[in-house]
Amino acid sequence: MEIQWPLAIFTLLTGAGGWMLACVAINEFTGKSKKDPFVPALAALIVVIIGGFASVLHLSHPDRIMNALSHPTSGIFIEAALVGILSVCAIVQLICYKRGIKGAAKVFAVLSGVFGVIISFMAGYSYIVMASHPAWDTILLPLAYLGTAAPMGAALYWAIACPNEENGASFAALLTGLFGVVGAALAAVYCASTGLFAGDTFALGAGAAVLDAVVAVIGFAGRNKSAAGLAWTAVVVALVAGLLLRVLMWVAGGQAFAFFG
Repeated sequence: MEIQWPLAIFTLLTGAGGWMLACVAINEFTGKSKKDPFVPALAALIVVIIGGFASVLHLSHPDRIMNALSHPTSGIFIEAALVGILSVCAIVQLICYKRGIKGAAKVFAVLSGVFGVIISFMAGYSYIVMASHPAWDTILLPLAYLGTAAPMGAALYWAIACPNEENGASFAALLTGLFGVVGAALAAVYCASTGLFAGDTFALGAGAAVLDAVVAVIGFAGRNKSAAGLAWTAVVVALVAGLLLRVLMWVAGGQAFAFFG
């Protein structure tokens, strides 16, 4: 099976943007960063939209996207619906920020964050379709997708929202560190339970887990520093970790399909 790069980029970017919106929502209640949340929320929405467009490129005929969306039970319909709902919530959130409607802004920030987390999970859940192949037919796959998306979003929030703000940066770095631990753990559990820490898939699985662990180290190290360099380093490392896990899924799927060649 060839690696489906448009789908890999789709799940990578929608997960990163979704979790970035979740971090914006978290800050609405913690108030650690005092900076205007409009910019990180807008950046997160742009990332999600770019990811959504990437998924369309997977179709042989992108102009027939409405045909693909005519089946409400299909994975592509559910993913498209989630991207649409998330985008609408984020747009209303941005309008509320601009108009100073704080109560409504907080409500829609929560909705955006919730749907952002959901889409990072559902982007992986759509692939649980092969009972004959444990690397795909396991709830650990979407959990690994969710886990590796979380540090991407937190690192992006750290880098864009408050890289040089003492309290805000410290909290964002802490989130990055904690989510990096979660991402590394879920990636490792997924790979270990499905036998992917072996053969051709070892480097990809180990790379995803180890790099998310590196993100955790960077996040915890950045708690006492105001440094945009550390934040952007965490972004790059987290994105590579997330991409490795998504490429791993397609490589693992190819091993199963080889039996039917």
